This record gives sequence, C-alpha cells and structure tokens, in this order.
Amino acid sequence: MTARVLLISTPRSGSTWAMRMLACAPGGVYVHEPDNVDTEGTVRDSSTRLGFGPYPVLEPGSSAPQYAALWDLAFQGRRALRLRRGVGRRVSRLAFRLPHRVRDPLLWAATRALRRVGPSADLVVVSSVMAHFAAEWIEDRFRPRVVVLQRNPLNVASSWLRLEVTAYDVHVRPAIVRDTLAPLGIAAPPQSLSRVGLIGWWIGALAEQLRHLVDRHPDWLLLTHDMLCVDAQAGFRRAYGQLGLAWTAAGDRYLSESGYVESIAAGGSREFIAPLAGGEADAVAVRQRQVRAWEERLTEEEVAELREVLAGFPNQGWVRAPQADAT
Repeated sequence: MTARVLLISTPRSGSTWAMRMLACAPGGVYVHEPDNVDTEGTVRDSSTRLGFGPYPVLEPGSSAPQYAALWDLAFQGRRALRLRRGVGRRVSRLAFRLPHRVRDPLLWAATRALRRVGPSADLVVVSSVMAHFAAEWIEDRFRPRVVVLQRNPLNVASSWLRLEVTAYDVHVRPAIVRDTLAPLGIAAPPQSLSRVGLIGWWIGALAEQLRHLVDRHPDWLLLTHDMLCVDAQAGFRRAYGQLGLAWTAAGDRYLSESGYVESIAAGGSREFIAPLAGGEADAVAVRQRQVRAWEERLTEEEVAELREVLAGFPNQGWVRAPQADAT
C-alpha cells in the first residue's frame, strides 16, 4: 500500500526543498502543488467555475468531485493538467463546461482507470500552498500523514514582495474572513493597509489558520524551515523518524550535494531538482543564507510596517513560536 504525506505551507516557505527531501525515502515520488491551478480566476465562493481556484473552503465530508479527482491523481503520484495555458487549458475548459451529472462520473472513471495503469509508488509526497482551508477535508478523504512547514514571516514577506505573490481574495471572502478567521479572533484587514501591510496580514492570517489546525490535530507534524536550514541532517532525520520513513543514501546525497532547491519563479529547475552546491560545506552555507535572507531584501521601513501588522496575530505570523517547536 502506498504511504502518503501531505506537506502544507504558506507560499514561499521552502516547501519545494522539504518535499524533495522527504521523497528521498525508499520508493518516494513527489507531486508539486497539484491544487495550484486556475488561481487567476476570480473567486466568489469556495472555487472557480473550473472547480479549483485558490484556497478552497471545504469541510470534511463535503461533496467536491472535481477537487477529489485532482487529489486522487496527486496521491497516485500524478500531476493533474495545469489549466493556465496551451492545449491543456483549452481541453480542460471544454471538459469542465460539461454538466456536473456528465462530468463528475467521467472524472471518477478516469482516476480509477489511471490507478490500474503503471506501477504504484511506495511513498507519495504531495505539497500544497493552497490547502489551508481544505486540509481536514483532504486528510479525512485520503488519510495522508500531514506535515505543516513554517518559515520566518519576514522571509516569506520578502519573497512575496520580490516575486509579487498574493493571497488573492482571502482578505475579502466571507467564507474565510467571517466564517473561518473571525471565530479565531482574526479581524478583516483595514482598507487603508498598504501593499506591504496587506502582505503582512495575509501571512499572519494564513499562519493562524495553520496554527488552529495543528492545535486540533496533535498528530500533524510541524517543521520549521529555518531550523532545518541550520541543521538539515538532524532536522530531517528526526522528521523521517516521526513519519516512519527509512533514511537512505539518497537523503545524504541530496543534502550534501544539492544544498537548497528554489522554485521556478525564483530561477530554480523546472524539474525541481536542486543544482549542485559544490560540496557539503557549500550546501550548508547555501541553506544557512536562507535563514536571514530578509535582511538583504527588506528596507527598514518595510520591516517596521510588517512587524506592526504581524504583532496583531497571536504568534506574530508564525504557526507556532519556533522555540516551542521540537524541530
């Protein structure tokens, strides 16, 4: 039976690196952000007309056939079609225009057929930066081990500013702001917030949602990107043990030769394979530079504004204070 791991993080928290490292376990494969599709669509409810969109809101047991088919494929070790461009986009749009009563059975028939084609992996590691409000639905349906990855919110913000990342309409969607965040004591952001301030609010709100989930599920594993960067061998070996994974020479090789993998948006490999770092000392140096990267990227004014906004959240933009995290 295939073991499943779901790695959830806020965008730009190092999930590509961590996902690749966890998939170094025997028979491991990884699927990068299968739900990060159709994110440019305007979201008015829990999904776009294609059935995906950013940050869907789903309670365990909810009916979501398209989303279920996407995750079924992901945990088979397959990436669903990207819906942003090209022939795949056009074909997908035609398929998703079919009535639900026609489309949904076709989707399930396709995923069942694919399960019978080709060898199955021993381990599938799937990463998501969009599952904050659907994670319990995914766990309830597919029973993966869940890992939450957090990173210094100033580092996250510096990347969001540099790469023009957004959380789309998270700050105005009633299903998120009123129904999900308000019960956690998180108020909607004031309209007067600058772009920097809104990024701080987005990061703090998403972290608080993950904090809520981690508190509700003590079996979920919380990892801290910065601590992994400081001592990757010890941190990942501990995580492997907690997840019941076997350490392999591939893990040693990945950490000693590859250093740190960045996403395509930051100039990384299209296949998510980290470039050679030049040796173990260089690999360690590459990782350790990630810890305080924000100091080189943010101005003093941006840091002050971000800290002011993040101070309004219980953990100042962390899922859990780093000193409280055993990793």
